[in-house]
Amino acid sequence: MDNSVPIFDFAAIWTSRTLLLEGFGIAMFCATAAIILAMIIGLLIALMRLSNSRFLRGFAFVYTQLFRGVPLYVLVIWVYFGLAIVANINLPKIPAGIITLALLNSGYLSETFRSGILAVNIGQSEAAAAIGLTKRQIKRYIVLPQAFRIVLAPSGNQFVDAIKDTAILSIIGVPELMRMAQQQADLFYRPFEFYTTAGILYFIAVMGVTKLFSFIEKKMNRIGFTNGSQKLANVGEYI
Repeated sequence: MDNSVPIFDFAAIWTSRTLLLEGFGIAMFCATAAIILAMIIGLLIALMRLSNSRFLRGFAFVYTQLFRGVPLYVLVIWVYFGLAIVANINLPKIPAGIITLALLNSGYLSETFRSGILAVNIGQSEAAAAIGLTKRQIKRYIVLPQAFRIVLAPSGNQFVDAIKDTAILSIIGVPELMRMAQQQADLFYRPFEFYTTAGILYFIAVMGVTKLFSFIEKKMNRIGFTNGSQKLANVGEYI
């Protein structure tokens, strides 16, 4: 009589498919919401780093170093439990996870955006100033559109990191993919199957994001998104 156990039990995965897909959806939602928020915060911090105000530059520098230097594990515990203890702010699990990922990634994106802005040829800003554009108009019409193209690929990489980092959110009980896989692995005593499936789903998500950002980059190249001289000419027509 053959009592051998199959190496991979697809039946357990199929039985838990709904929970795994729900966890996958929550993980993607957290990562997407966090990266959008991180981009907004990161851009503001980058502009602070480049401002003429010593206070704003100092604040932005401390912010960047703080959230790039604190491990995600520590940060998520501090946001979820620390705020409740120190400030009596009891955040729900999913918002706490999103805020944590946003804070962490905004620190990295702020430096990415700052580098992208500095990479734009200063001659274009000088030419724009010569035809009468204000500093705000120069940033809006000349610098930021080109900087966006420069930082697109690094931002995609940061999105990928955010997707993978959602696995850490399981420590505060966010019902994302890794937590669902862990629970089902304990229930069925099949850790290999569930963690392998989780890995495959993460891989699919990462490949999807990579392809999406690659498509956007090619689309922008096709329409000449980074042609600063053309943008300068177009804006000049309205001055």
